[in-house]
Amino acid sequence: MSIIRSLQDYIETYDGMELRPITQVLTDRTDEQPSSYALAPAGNGKTVTDIAGNRTFENNYVFFAKEAAADEVDRQENYDFLEGLSDWLDDQNDEGNLPQLRGRYEAESIDVTNAMLFDIDEDGTGLYQVQIKLILTKRRNE
Repeated sequence: MSIIRSLQDYIETYDGMELRPITQVLTDRTDEQPSSYALAPAGNGKTVTDIAGNRTFENNYVFFAKEAAADEVDRQENYDFLEGLSDWLDDQNDEGNLPQLRGRYEAESIDVTNAMLFDIDEDGTGLYQVQIKLILTKRRNE
């Protein structure tokens, strides 16, 4: 299982918003109709190699949420949803409850930033985003 699939599965366990349960997180783009969610890679890089040869990486992702955004109540509820998801991810990080990665990879931390409206269509559908940073280590093959 890929790292992004592991992170998608992890996000799908968020159940803090009963009004908008996340049942499926797609890859790269949302469906045309709300409510739809997706996770897209947004760059990565190696940050350090330790003395034992273990390598630490920073993987960045964007979580997209396509939601109705035509009126003020919808937009407020969308931010409630994004803030709830962000808080949940922060809490999971604080508790050490991180995504389970395959093979020699191990999640070290997860961080979230920038919950915001990214785009709005003429039909009043909004595309929101939250940036997610996953720090992970790839253990040296012994």
